Amino acid sequence: MNISRLFFTFSRRLSTVLPQATEKYYFETVKNSNRNEILEFLNKNFRVDESLSRAAGMTESDIQICFEGVLDRVLRNEVSILARENRNDEVVGCMLNSVWKRGDAKKNENSEEEEFQFGGDRKGVVTIGEILNELHESFWKLRSNHHTVLHFEISSVNRNHQRQGLASKFMNWTENQELLKSVEASGIVAEASSLANQILLDKRGYETVAATLLNSRIDSNGNQILVCDDGTDRVNLVFKEFQ
Repeated sequence: MNISRLFFTFSRRLSTVLPQATEKYYFETVKNSNRNEILEFLNKNFRVDESLSRAAGMTESDIQICFEGVLDRVLRNEVSILARENRNDEVVGCMLNSVWKRGDAKKNENSEEEEFQFGGDRKGVVTIGEILNELHESFWKLRSNHHTVLHFEISSVNRNHQRQGLASKFMNWTENQELLKSVEASGIVAEASSLANQILLDKRGYETVAATLLNSRIDSNGNQILVCDDGTDRVNLVFKEFQ
């Protein structure tokens, strides 16, 4: 009974800090019941819009394992948010976050399983996984004084609903001190894989703690494997500490 009461209080407290509904949109925290519609949304939007995914020509088959792994991590805690359009209740955007503990990395040291896994063996797809995992795994060494952080996994807004302030509302909600305290997170970390995201996070005070230049990854003929069409030339590991 006490556990149920605590859970109810926690859920209600989080719901009070959700962004206020607008004329066009309303907001929800991401729950297990949303898994299938989030997967569908990511396939139709993030997969075709994200810089590295476009550069690699990522297919649904290529990215399915990655999306499943992301949602497995995300759904362990209610710290992610989605936006729906009022007129039809369809998901038009989401920000997926997970709680990442130093102990999780230690558990995986003797495991061959990596955080970001993709299907197939096409060079571009494999290279994305290598870059993301290398940066991800470097974090605890670079920030040895932190033990629990919130991890930005994926942020995506449907093209027809961009420039409506949804991304900023997602960020403001995720950076809320009460939300971070509820999972004992001392900061937020992300692998920023697009130029637009890198600029946004830099403006919000995120520090670049490591980076991988895309021109450092070449094929057997000396050609750059991933060439983005939006000016993205690197993937940054960024971090912002919250007191």
